[in-house]
Amino acid sequence: MFRYLLTHQNSRWSCSFLYSHFSNNRLKNFDQNTFDYFYTRRLKFFNDNHKQMSDHLHTQLKSLLKTSSIHNHLIHLNSTKHFSENLTIEQLNDILFYAYKHQIKLDLLTKRLIECLNPIEKNSSSNLFIEFVNLLVLHQQKYYDYQTKAPNKTLDKLLQTFEFNLTKDQIKNISLSDLSLLCSAMYRLQISLKNHQLLESIGEYLIEDEKKKNLSAVDKQNFIKIITLSNYGKIEIANALANRFNQSFEQHLQSNLNSFSYEIVRMTMRIGFYFSMIRFYSERFFQNCLKLIELEAKISAPSYRVKDIVQIMNTLIFMGYVKTCDRNYMNLIDRYDQIKHFEEKPERLLDVIPSLAIVEHFPDNLLEKLYTKDNLNRLLESRMKEKLFFVSESYKLLCSPSKALLDQNYLVGLPHHLFGSWSIEKRKRSYFSIVMKHLSECVPDRSYVKSAFLLKHFKIPDIIICLNTNQQPQIISNESNCSKYALEVLSEEELCVNEPFRPLGLFYSKARQLQKMNYIPVIIYPHDTLHEIKTRKEVFEWIVHRAQTTELLLKKN
Repeated sequence: MFRYLLTHQNSRWSCSFLYSHFSNNRLKNFDQNTFDYFYTRRLKFFNDNHKQMSDHLHTQLKSLLKTSSIHNHLIHLNSTKHFSENLTIEQLNDILFYAYKHQIKLDLLTKRLIECLNPIEKNSSSNLFIEFVNLLVLHQQKYYDYQTKAPNKTLDKLLQTFEFNLTKDQIKNISLSDLSLLCSAMYRLQISLKNHQLLESIGEYLIEDEKKKNLSAVDKQNFIKIITLSNYGKIEIANALANRFNQSFEQHLQSNLNSFSYEIVRMTMRIGFYFSMIRFYSERFFQNCLKLIELEAKISAPSYRVKDIVQIMNTLIFMGYVKTCDRNYMNLIDRYDQIKHFEEKPERLLDVIPSLAIVEHFPDNLLEKLYTKDNLNRLLESRMKEKLFFVSESYKLLCSPSKALLDQNYLVGLPHHLFGSWSIEKRKRSYFSIVMKHLSECVPDRSYVKSAFLLKHFKIPDIIICLNTNQQPQIISNESNCSKYALEVLSEEELCVNEPFRPLGLFYSKARQLQKMNYIPVIIYPHDTLHEIKTRKEVFEWIVHRAQTTELLLKKN
């Protein structure tokens, strides 16, 4: 429904140093420290002679730009975006380097300069690539164009070409600091990595850290952010992250400290977000997440970022670990509301309320804040409308309010894709058509078995069949002498990747809502054996038995 990214080893700077002044004006300081890192590396080629390096760079750019007034010329070019010379990647990198050193932001000119690039040679160095990507960030180059807000395909294509030109040996020789800086920059640009060998290298660092414990919190977060953005999911990485985190977290608990560092909480959120991306279930990790929320709730004033706590709980609900409203979490939400965290920020409410709706909790005060005319006019993105629709329909079914959260005029204007698509859903769940065909062969005609979207706000199709007390199929109707079964044929995307018989949180939510509508939910897995059962009697017995199993699953905490 909604798902809810340089130097040799002996001279490398620790990325922790780059973050050392991250508290005051932290982004500005971090950017300057990043530039200083690359400046120092360049300086070594000139035997630490600042003047010699400056003169060399000035000479190169004077020849390229055909002017000795480089500073003023770059400012002029940035305002006009007129540039027609062909550039090598090295020349473009020098322009960006010079400009940032002299406090000139080429935020408007960079795209035009990229368009003037000659094809990148295949033997370009990894050092050049890493410095160039970071300079793009320093010049506030955006993945989305300023005016159109469309993806900047020019930038994406350039970096992808550069990335794929990296050889296996080059990737192997990238230092830990450089790799961390690369990941940080690519994440800030919101451009995923696509080189599988590069992603493997990052994954190996995370796996090895379980035993070596050599990654700083900054390095690890940079790595987790980029593999999440790049949709690079591996169970081995998730296992290592869970084990390493649990060891550290539980040691902290044993020391009887009442709070955690900012970095531990941020790390918890990042790991949890990665787990939700790959659908990795870790009982022990999730249990520790709840302990963290409990500790935060015991403190009189918020210690951590609200968005981190909210994302941690969203992960627990999405993964199906938390199935009912958590009292400690709601105490925190009430506290955030009291300090006006949600004031005039409806998107923040949309981060909280849909997950609460999954566990059937609908705080009236938050709903009242969210569903106002002004907010509905502001929340125009499709994903936001999808969340609003999900909460509204769930609330209407489970709470039977006197007035719906969304009126009919709003519902009529919703995009059709929010209600589910037969073509998309059947492609996602190939077993759906197989089950439908097999059941159709077991009944007199199609009036005995139907497919429908019973709950459109879930966008998951259902197969409906009615059985009497003798487990014989009946024509589908609302008569009380027959039991209505809703067969939920799940796709692999709706199950945990490491526990393929454990559904995600949305299944539990939908099943409970189906029960509210007097349907009996029946979970069907992607590789089930229903189609192999030969006799009609055994088919319907199988469905009744699986319904009982589903009921036990729903009751399990």
